Amino acid sequence: MYTLFTADNCTQCAQVETFLNYSNVTFRIVNVDASEERPPIQIFAFPALFSGKQLLGYGTDINDYIKKKSTTG
Repeated sequence: MYTLFTADNCTQCAQVETFLNYSNVTFRIVNVDASEERPPIQIFAFPALFSGKQLLGYGTDINDYIKKKSTTG
């Protein structure tokens, strides 16, 4: 399962969350402004998608990652 780290007042966070929901991707959201949980590595941009401790992408590049993953299996 993926973890999407987001922040308050983040337009790209909302766009990526919508895309992941539309794509029927199983993920959980962690808003770093509302939670004490932090990403497994230090990051400076949101949203950020992780699989375990592996960073998969930032921003709307996450959408491209998911599209590519869904076409390659």
